[in-house]
Amino acid sequence: MAVTAPTARQIPEVRADLAAWAADASRDGMANWLHCMMSSRARTAFDHLLPPGISTMQALAARTATGLRAADLFFVTSDMTALAHHAAQSLTDYEMRPEDLPAPVGMLVFEDPPMRFEAAGNQPVRMITWGPWLGHLAIDYWSGTREYLDQVDAALPAYMADVDPAENEAWLRAKFAHVRPGEMTSIHPIHGFTYLRTTLIEPGLADLSDTAPGDVALLRLIQATWLLMGQSIATSERVAADRSSRRRIQRMDRDYGTEVRMIRLRRARTANGVEPTETPGTREYQHRWVVRGHWRNQPYPSLGITRPLWISPYIAGPDGLPLIGGEKVMVLAR
Repeated sequence: MAVTAPTARQIPEVRADLAAWAADASRDGMANWLHCMMSSRARTAFDHLLPPGISTMQALAARTATGLRAADLFFVTSDMTALAHHAAQSLTDYEMRPEDLPAPVGMLVFEDPPMRFEAAGNQPVRMITWGPWLGHLAIDYWSGTREYLDQVDAALPAYMADVDPAENEAWLRAKFAHVRPGEMTSIHPIHGFTYLRTTLIEPGLADLSDTAPGDVALLRLIQATWLLMGQSIATSERVAADRSSRRRIQRMDRDYGTEVRMIRLRRARTANGVEPTETPGTREYQHRWVVRGHWRNQPYPSLGITRPLWISPYIAGPDGLPLIGGEKVMVLAR
């Protein structure tokens, strides 16, 4: 089935629905959904960090509801995601600081899923949410529900081939034993996203040596996206929800904002014959050459920090001279 991605204008209403679901303490709320859908190991993943009597499911739901009320909303277009993919491949270990994040608490939806998350059944990641939690930076991964269901349907024949139907039915009965018939309106929430997993990033340089390569790649892509969003290569345009959505959101909670920041790739601009790091007239060149896209450590003296700065691919050297090197260069432009 073809998947229709949410538009930027739909994101404020998605946030309101998602927050309401997370705050719902009934059988249809997020905490109970997590209890039903998570493995026994995942259901206790953060118990050791929580006060006695608070379960991982309850804490995740409460943090999601609270965080979304304060979240800044972002929508990243396909071209910007493609650039982040390219840039993430050369992003080395970097300690993310609070000032590197586009907002302390946020919700970011990708126009196209950036990649599949191996640790969550290879599901396509459509959205991330983040914020401080338990002394860490918590990053939540979400798949589009339709994409999630399509992948489950495709995997079921192979998965069920060696599973005894009676054994599977007994397992399902035990898993949903606390839910009486009719108590859950829908096993899949109406807001269109399916929770996959929360990753806690410790303060300082995270040790990813024991982390699966696919998971590291996803974290790098998120870091690259955040860094690029703060640079001049990206543009930010505020887009408001349509009138009917704004009215519905305000009826749910008047404190909710109804705007989302759409992040696009800025149109390419060229400086003929001048390399960005060179001053015109300081050298004489006999050829042109390709400078590949790369990260450069850029000092910010006023902040007392150094931060990776993405340098886009470009052709350096005076116009009209022969091009050497033979490398291919791919430039993403709008």
